[in-house]
Amino acid sequence: MLPRHLGLPAAYEPRLRALLAEFDFKLEDSRALAHAILQLSDYYLANPGGSTPWNEPWAQAASLAYYFPLNYVRALAVANEARRLGFFEGLTGLHDFGSGMGSALHAWSDVVGEDFALEASDVSSSSLELSERLAPAGRSFSRVIKSDPRSTLLLASYVLTELESWPALWDEYEALAVIEPSTQADARRLMGEREPLLAKGYRFWGPCTHEAACPLFVHSAKDWCHDRVHLDAPEWLAAIEKHLPMKNRTLTFSYLLARRQAPPTGLGSLARMVGDTLEEKGKTRQALCRSSEREFLAWFPQRMARDESVEIERGALVSLRDGLEKKSNEVRLKTPGDLRVLRSDESV
Repeated sequence: MLPRHLGLPAAYEPRLRALLAEFDFKLEDSRALAHAILQLSDYYLANPGGSTPWNEPWAQAASLAYYFPLNYVRALAVANEARRLGFFEGLTGLHDFGSGMGSALHAWSDVVGEDFALEASDVSSSSLELSERLAPAGRSFSRVIKSDPRSTLLLASYVLTELESWPALWDEYEALAVIEPSTQADARRLMGEREPLLAKGYRFWGPCTHEAACPLFVHSAKDWCHDRVHLDAPEWLAAIEKHLPMKNRTLTFSYLLARRQAPPTGLGSLARMVGDTLEEKGKTRQALCRSSEREFLAWFPQRMARDESVEIERGALVSLRDGLEKKSNEVRLKTPGDLRVLRSDESV
């Protein structure tokens, strides 16, 4: 299975250039932009949970040239997953809570098209103004929240990490899409919201394929669920990264998709790959999730034919053949035909 490669659409580049020029930056100013990005990164480290200093030109430039494209791609990956699951069916509105510059709002809007009424809320009017100016021609959103929550999707990207508790307002919405950093603390906090949401009547669509207890949460105090996609970085972003200690060949994130209505019936027969491959003395293992049991898919490459191989990316949905050997916590594959990996655009 080919890994998912995602990038910022080229159509955003002219708008980024125009906005950066207002702050006396150019996309080609890779060294100057890298300096601003490091300055903002240091600010976040010194002020965990603090708001972006939107009144500072260097902070605006760093956010536009670095954080916007990276968070756009993370949000786009989750939006693509939501689309293939049929998550948008019956919804008429999208409210981006804590929208910032709109990286998630624009990524999800690029996926759902013009069918949704868009709303955005944020404590910073400056960031919302940047979001409006980054929007493609013809796209607009309301800052006045007037949609009916019963047919609206609540989108929150990198918001819960800044809040002390889950907002009661979110529970009014028919659909929830929450995207969080892939850190142990943030991901496990999101995993801990599964049981409360079930008690409130929500049903899980992703990444979970089941509604039993989360095996990573109940059987471990350290593990956390997260996904990964490969970044197709434009040349100007790659040039900026040459001056940064952090490299982004891949992007990781944690997420949760939930609705009041049940997910597709076929989802329950699938498993989600929640780990990377682990090589162990002739055996390969990879964590998968399909129930409350902690399980690993396992196979012995040397026992397979020369032209046979098993390659599964983290986050993939797979269908396993009935009757596979189970030994301890391992589900054993004998041939690649024992499983089918769903394409990333394949409907469930």
